[in-house]
Amino acid sequence: MKILPARSLRYRLSPVVPIAVLSASLLAAGCAIKPEPLSAEENLARVRKDLSVVLAPQEPVSKPISMHEAMARAIKYNLDERVKIMETAVASQQLDLSQYDMLPRVVASAGYAGRNNDAGSESLNLVTGRRTGESTTAVDRHRRTSDLGFTWNVLDFGVSYLRARQNANLVLIADERRRRVVQGILQDVRTAYWRAVAAMRLLERIAPLEKRVEGARHDARTLEALRLQAPLQALGYTRSLVETLRQLQSLRRELVASKSQLGALMGLPPGEPFEVELPPLDTLKTPPKLNLDVEALETYALLNRPELLEESYNQRISADETWRSLLRLLPGIDVNAALRYDSNSFLVNQRWADYGARISWNLINIVSAPATKSYAEAQEDLVAFRRQALSVAVLSQVRVAMLQFRELHQEFGLTAEQADLDDRIRTQYANSGEAGQIGELGVIQAEVMALLSDLRRDLVFADLHNAYARVMVSAGVDPLPDNMVPSTDLASLTKAIDQGLDSWQGRANSVLRVKDLVQKEPAPQKGAANPEPQPAAAAPVAEVAALPAPAAATGSFSPTIQVDLGAYTSHKLAQLDWDTIAKRLGAGAEGKDALFLTSRRSVDGQTIVQLRVRGFNNRAAAERFCKGVRGKQQECIILTVTAMQALPLSPASVALS
Repeated sequence: MKILPARSLRYRLSPVVPIAVLSASLLAAGCAIKPEPLSAEENLARVRKDLSVVLAPQEPVSKPISMHEAMARAIKYNLDERVKIMETAVASQQLDLSQYDMLPRVVASAGYAGRNNDAGSESLNLVTGRRTGESTTAVDRHRRTSDLGFTWNVLDFGVSYLRARQNANLVLIADERRRRVVQGILQDVRTAYWRAVAAMRLLERIAPLEKRVEGARHDARTLEALRLQAPLQALGYTRSLVETLRQLQSLRRELVASKSQLGALMGLPPGEPFEVELPPLDTLKTPPKLNLDVEALETYALLNRPELLEESYNQRISADETWRSLLRLLPGIDVNAALRYDSNSFLVNQRWADYGARISWNLINIVSAPATKSYAEAQEDLVAFRRQALSVAVLSQVRVAMLQFRELHQEFGLTAEQADLDDRIRTQYANSGEAGQIGELGVIQAEVMALLSDLRRDLVFADLHNAYARVMVSAGVDPLPDNMVPSTDLASLTKAIDQGLDSWQGRANSVLRVKDLVQKEPAPQKGAANPEPQPAAAAPVAEVAALPAPAAATGSFSPTIQVDLGAYTSHKLAQLDWDTIAKRLGAGAEGKDALFLTSRRSVDGQTIVQLRVRGFNNRAAAERFCKGVRGKQQECIILTVTAMQALPLSPASVALS
């Protein structure tokens, strides 16, 4: 047998490699994943696990449930509320996790390398073109390695920091979505509670009335069979009784599910018995009242609606996304250091440390920078316009909700009067029936009409409470204080809801009106080079001028240029806003003094602190200042005032924190 050289054998065996690869591929294809439905045991385990959560023990129902307790149970046990709480918790955990992305990478590694022969090599003399003929090696056949490396990309740190800020705003967005769900649940609970009250009151009256109708039907059939009445008269009488019974059964069908709906909203297990606390009869005749200024409610809605706050947080996220896009355009700087070990015996130093830095920059980013910046700014503008469009929708919702409440309030008055009239008619029919002046059918029909009127009044009353709750939802009212959490005991939650529902109208009325939030620059007078503001007829007069003193106190009557940055509910808020603006503008705010003018509204005595800035040489300087301020989405109005006009304040634009 002929023995082939090793090199020839290597080339002869090389075609075997593709065959092995192909065989491995076919084997992997034969092990493809197939869909596997849940087994019966897995499905049963899923149901048991879900029921253990859905039917988790709650505080027992030991007494009839009032409306406020029903709301407290909904906040504490409603599954939709639990979902939103979990989403907030997940967002918070994501924020904690994203903070680790800002840390440098520290990687530890260890390895082993071996081969069946020496890694030898020859050298070539570049001058003579001859090999040296000596084979040498500098690597052991078997060796161990280990590294502990530190790497930090400065650009990635900035991007990770902005991402962490975005995650922080996502936590706030999740909380606003939870607030919105809670507000919707409380609205549904209020409506379901009053419908359940109507059901309890009327179902007790329907049952005996149905028995009377059934008895009258039996008597009518007996009279028809004995031919004691004309056939047409007997059939008409029976038909009237059947129609009356159908109306009663329709009422029962409409009311019977109300209590179950309330139980589902409270998170009670299906079929668990509970009683609804019947409020006093006077309460059922007294509709809820709204002693609110519509413009104040609009302002309250703009400040508290979860959707608007969510869009504001989205604007923060969009602004951070703009910075992230710009950071990616910058060159990347990598800083690295490592401790290394190699067991190779040919090394002079088997343990060593290395370090370095590297900068890299994709030069195409220079070309794409304007487009990237333009796209990011367009995204910011889109979020801002979306929030502004939503603000208009919120204002409309507040107006519509108030209008619907007023209409239902009037409708309730009419239905209550109609119910009273039908009840008096029923009494007259009952007296006439006892005297034998009219038949049983007339008495039954009068009772059914009275029952229908009572039901209609109670349902309108429930709709009126639903409209009342819709006003609260449109304004973003939270009955619970910020420090109250759903894990609080049921009694404390009920008490907090009771207090919150009693005080929310006072909180809404305490904010500034919409007309006080907007101030337009006065129109220039004809023939005047510099327009001067004309104070409104009912403008409040400044009582206190906080430090630093306004220019009017110097006694100078020469016209000055000032900039109005808005009005605030306290001097502290105005000072904080001015500090932020001055820090943001940097050198652009040098030489400018803030004026804090405190006034009191003549209508309700609300304190207003107006923030103005002086120190401008001319109107052009003020316009340059306002250009920088408006770029940060801050109101900025240029005023030409004199010392005598510095004190009277017209309604100013307000920025509330």
